Amino acid sequence: MRSGRHGAARPPVGVLIQQDRVDFALFALIFVVAVVSMVFSGPGSVVFWLALLPLVSAVVLTVRRIEHLSRLELRDSEFM
Repeated sequence: MRSGRHGAARPPVGVLIQQDRVDFALFALIFVVAVVSMVFSGPGSVVFWLALLPLVSAVVLTVRRIEHLSRLELRDSEFM
């Protein structure tokens, strides 16, 4: 059986974003460019539907990065 804290609280998202500002800034830039291209092209355009790919991928990558950073933070706090 593993020792350590069970049910430990995850750190706030703002703290995690401060640790990797560049990654989250790039994810935000990808998201904004995709949304702007969708707004200016309209739903009848191929660009609109192709912009869904980076939009969804930016959201997925952001969530995965936050989960990874929170696991690292919890792992580091167990060694203290």
